[in-house]
Amino acid sequence: MQLPLGRNISITLVSAYAPTMTNPDEVKDKFYEVPQSEKLVIIGDFNACVGTDHQAWHNIIGKHGAGKCNSNGLLLLRNCASHDLNITNTIFRLPNRNKTTWMHPRSRHCYQFDYVITRVKDRQDVRLTKAMCGADCWTDNRLIISKFNFFIQPKRRPQGKKTAKRLNTAKLKCPKTAEEFQSSIHSKLAKFNLNHNSVEDSWTSFRDVVHSATLDVLGPATKHHQDWFD
Repeated sequence: MQLPLGRNISITLVSAYAPTMTNPDEVKDKFYEVPQSEKLVIIGDFNACVGTDHQAWHNIIGKHGAGKCNSNGLLLLRNCASHDLNITNTIFRLPNRNKTTWMHPRSRHCYQFDYVITRVKDRQDVRLTKAMCGADCWTDNRLIISKFNFFIQPKRRPQGKKTAKRLNTAKLKCPKTAEEFQSSIHSKLAKFNLNHNSVEDSWTSFRDVVHSATLDVLGPATKHHQDWFD
């Protein structure tokens, strides 16, 4: 699912259930094909334990993982490293009950199988990822909650381009100024000639003529800031 974030930027959400340990390698390789997207969040049950070796997998997992790494976890870590992905469950210091997501029915050992994965460059946008202990629903996996706060770079004004000055239209309340403005517009437009091939060029020329004539009569608008002290 793709969600728009504004300024032609979207985020791709992928909900997945990974192959288990008994599946062949061809099925696992097919599953771990990462989609191309600027912002990406992958959530789901990966049937993998990534362990706690954050020094060997720098920027892939954090210091607060759980359990030991298995073969599926090693495959997940390798794919995250090749695509610059980060497993957000491991970067928050939480109690074990908020880290682990599945408990073995016989041994009662808890494991961390469910993850929320995003790109390394978007790791600072993740505010929290944890397991919900008190989720009352029919599932043997604990629900995962993850909070994001995406930062969109504001649009920068092009350098070297000057914006048009605001006009002091309040002067038009004066009849003498309004008459002078009307005669100035008529004289400017009388000399104006449309000799352009495109509508955009014609509109730009017409806009500049009207703005210059108006600026000569009315002048630029001035800001009047109210005194902060009454």
